Amino acid sequence: MMKKVVMVLVIAALLGAGGAFYFLQMDKEVDADAPLTADEMVELSIDTEEITTNLATPASYAVVQFNILLGDKKVKEEMEKRHAEVRAAAIATVAGMEKEQLVGTEGITLLQDEMVTQLESLVGEGKVERVLVTQFKVQ
Repeated sequence: MMKKVVMVLVIAALLGAGGAFYFLQMDKEVDADAPLTADEMVELSIDTEEITTNLATPASYAVVQFNILLGDKKVKEEMEKRHAEVRAAAIATVAGMEKEQLVGTEGITLLQDEMVTQLESLVGEGKVERVLVTQFKVQ
């Protein structure tokens, strides 16, 4: 009889520990999806300098600057080391666009999405969370 009681207590303890572990892990996953604080965003983002380049439309040019939010500190460090490649990707992306493509909020959204695609190819396993256009002039 005593062995059965001990066995039931051991099973109950294991189930309790498993349940507690599961709920603690679920809390961590919820926290991972929580929006970043302003300080975290600053810590994980980089700004490009102002970039001026011709557009695909003759006699047109654009002046742009980007803020790039990265997935973690390791990816940020990698992007900082690849400064020249980031700049080249920005120039190639903007220079490949027509002036008409960059008009309005749809144009800015298109440019931001294209930049995310270009930059993700640079970081490999890392993640580019988003790219914001922080300065934008088209002539």
